[in-house]
Amino acid sequence: MKFEFSAGGVVYRKINLNVEFLIAQHSGHHRWVLPKGWIDPGETREQTAVREVKEEAGVEAEVKDYLGELTIFYTNSEKEKVRKTSHFFLMEYKSGDPVKDHGWEVENTQWLTAKEAAEKLDYPGEKNMVEKAAALLEK
Repeated sequence: MKFEFSAGGVVYRKINLNVEFLIAQHSGHHRWVLPKGWIDPGETREQTAVREVKEEAGVEAEVKDYLGELTIFYTNSEKEKVRKTSHFFLMEYKSGDPVKDHGWEVENTQWLTAKEAAEKLDYPGEKNMVEKAAALLEK
């Protein structure tokens, strides 16, 4: 079995009393996801999350808290079984325009409420990460 490790962010911004979360539509499979990517050698999970949010979603964001990990199993194109673990961080939006500046892996981005984001995201584990982030921000 092959093992993969990635990290990403649940990026939020506050507009007056409202909190919005940034989600991205992947340009390959067209699913709505949270920005994330493989951890490079020598890189921490936090560094990966910051880099991937910038590369994929086009925004600068600061890590605020660790939300947890998701593990999935799949078979890759070489017919290898893969165990992929993704680590997610709560991240506060600082700057950038995700509509203009998102990377080639992303075809669309949206800022949505927690409820809207959870409804639109395609993977149940990522929906749970947004709900967990929203609960932390309500404290």
